[in-house]
Amino acid sequence: MPLLDPFTNVTTALTKARIIPDVLGSFTPSAILSIILPSGPASLGAEVALSETVEPPGIAIAAAPSEDDIGADGLVKNETRYTLAMFDPDAPSAAQPTSSQFRHWVITGLKPTGDPVAPALQTTPAANAYRPPGPPKGSGIHRYTFVLFREPPNFSLPEGASELDPSIEARRRWDAVKFGERNGLQMVGAAFYLVRGEE
Repeated sequence: MPLLDPFTNVTTALTKARIIPDVLGSFTPSAILSIILPSGPASLGAEVALSETVEPPGIAIAAAPSEDDIGADGLVKNETRYTLAMFDPDAPSAAQPTSSQFRHWVITGLKPTGDPVAPALQTTPAANAYRPPGPPKGSGIHRYTFVLFREPPNFSLPEGASELDPSIEARRRWDAVKFGERNGLQMVGAAFYLVRGEE
């Protein structure tokens, strides 16, 4: 049996978890996104302890250069920046996701280091403070989802963007796909881990 390429592995995991198509619609990744927790990289779709998610994770990006990344001399310019969004499509529970997609974090200006397992450099402040997972007691499994977008040149969130509002109300019923469309961002990667609400 042939080995699957990493993009097929990501698509398969996202589809099995119903993130594709229920949350992200039809989506084909072109970058590998790794979430680095205190104990190390989180396996795609693995259940992780709530204690592992208290601090913001590291974000590693492995992406092939696009045509825009290659200069006239044929060398990669390494100017591409990315936006990362983290959200919970199962808020407050998968059975009743009335606050889906609860936005936990948005970072713009991420720059890959060239090392696919090293955290990307954050070149701009986070759009909003990281809010760690906090699944309600008895709410079961939550699919904390991370989406990576390729930014257009000189991208920044517009003044008044809801992503700049840290309030609980602004974080509820967010939509990652519409966020990307509204801001001219190209979705290129996704990852997720599972956290269980306490019984």
